[in-house]
Parts: sequence; structure tokens; C-alpha cells
Amino acid sequence: MRLIQRILVSISFAITMSTPVHALTLGVEVTNYAPYFYLNDEQKYQGAAREIFDLFSEISQIKIAYVPMPVPRLFNEFVKGSIALKFPDNPLWSASLSSTVKVHYSEPVLNITESLLVLRQDKPEVAKENIKTVGTILGFSTPGIAMPVANHEFKTIKTKKVEQLIHMLVSERVQGVYFNKNVAQNLITKMYPKKSLVRHSQYPPFQYAYHLSSIKHPKLIEKFNAFLISHAKELDIIRSRYGLK
Repeated sequence: MRLIQRILVSISFAITMSTPVHALTLGVEVTNYAPYFYLNDEQKYQGAAREIFDLFSEISQIKIAYVPMPVPRLFNEFVKGSIALKFPDNPLWSASLSSTVKVHYSEPVLNITESLLVLRQDKPEVAKENIKTVGTILGFSTPGIAMPVANHEFKTIKTKKVEQLIHMLVSERVQGVYFNKNVAQNLITKMYPKKSLVRHSQYPPFQYAYHLSSIKHPKLIEKFNAFLISHAKELDIIRSRYGLK
């Protein structure tokens, strides 16, 4: 009898150990927005955001599964409830959501500045009236240039990858790109070492923040907010390591 009990306990233990621990799905972007976030050659989520969420996972004992998606699909899957959490997010991006959908946002995780960027030139910058087309990322909200677009100062063209925007700018298919300067400058330095970017002087930078969001788990957002306070020093170290302090 004892032998049978031992066998049953052993089987139960083996089943428990082989059963994967339930993980909360965190939907993230496939966009190369290094050093904030990006996918490495193995398509694994990396960057400052990954380190912050890994630390939260470790401290809270909540397992997180990162699920990279193109921006439009990420938004749709989030609204459908297929993913538990979304990053990055911002209340400014929820204008198209139904009023019945309640999104819970964390306190700011990473601060971000976006600008209308043009190629640095020895001659004076491209005149404002000569900017006819600005490149942006498909699915990205562009609050910093919403007014000029609404006033038809220029039109926008959208691409799936940041690298495409850089190619279009250098080949003069667009006269500017709307992006974070540090991210875009890192890319253009790798792709076109002799080229550089500057913010167009007639379009002020737009500053806001990236938040963690959830529709189904408001208590988890509260827990994450507490983590942002209790581990502020560690988070500042992570941000500083990526040049984001």
C-alpha cells in the first residue's frame, strides 16, 4: 500500500513539474525602437522595457510571456482580449476605441520625445513649405504633427519598418520622418554612416510617456504602479544604462 502511495506521489510530482506555469501575455511591438525596445536576431524582445518588465516579473513572482506583433494587430488583439497586457500604450492612442472599452493605464514607464526629423545639411534646412510628405510607422499615432496634418500642410506615408523610413528619407521620397530622434539617429548611423538627422526648427518636439495597459487586469496595473515606486532606484539604473534617464 505504501509503495502504491509513493508511486502516486511521484507521478503527481512529475505531472506538476512538467506542467508549464501560467504566464500573463504581454503584447509588444515588433518595431525596432532601440534602445526602448526591439527584437534581436532570434526575434526575442529586448531593450530597456524588457529589463523593466523582467524585474517586475521577478519581484512580483508573476510570469510574463512576451508576444511581439505588428502595431495594428497588437491593438486589435488587445481589444479582443487575446492578450492580458499591452506595451507601449498611451491614452492619446485610444481615440478609436468604443466607449464601452475601459483601458487601465499604469503610471509612466518610459518618457519619450518625438519630432519631425529632416536630414542635416550644410545648407539651410528644408523650408517648411517644401515639406510635402512625412514618413511614419503603420499603426503609430502621431500627436505631435496632428495639427499640421489636419491643416494639410503635408501628407503622411506609412511603412511597416523604421528602416524603410530611413531609406525613403535619404532617397528623398519623403522630406521628413516623424520619430524619436535618438532611435532614428542610431539607425541612420548604421545604415548611412555619413548621414545625420535634426529636428525641423518649425515643428516643436512632442513629449509624452509610454505606459503599461490592461483591459482585464486593473489590479495588476495597481501592483505595477506600486512596483514603479518601490523600485524607482533600480529602474533609474536601467534607464540610465540605456541612455534614457
